[in-house]
Amino acid sequence: MKSIKLAPNWWLQFTKCVFAFSLIFLIHIIFSENLEVVFFTASPVLLIIIAFNILHLRFLHCYRAGICYTRLCTERYINSEEITFVSFSAFFLFTIFKVELENGKTFHFYNWQLDDETQSAISKMYCNKLAKKVENIGGKCSA
Repeated sequence: MKSIKLAPNWWLQFTKCVFAFSLIFLIHIIFSENLEVVFFTASPVLLIIIAFNILHLRFLHCYRAGICYTRLCTERYINSEEITFVSFSAFFLFTIFKVELENGKTFHFYNWQLDDETQSAISKMYCNKLAKKVENIGGKCSA
């Protein structure tokens, strides 16, 4: 079975960490608090946020049968029969992989590296199933 295994976007994770620690120093400068007090009160919160963020990065695999991914400590699955639309939106350091389902739910995956080749492969993988759905709907309507 053909699968596309996405790798975490480590540059985005590094940027988040730098931003978080910059925020600590900014709070220190603005409020003229002792840096140790700010660091020891803000660090646990930031470490918890970073830990939860890394737990999201265990894996994201795209198969013909669907998309398998993790959220926190649980493994989840999106059946390809439920997928109605797949899109990609590129920003500065990351690309958002958006999946829309028949029931109206939308999933956004933004912590993953998605180059042009990977985006094309994912689009082709689910494009065939989407085209078959449109043909089936068209066939039913004309009957």
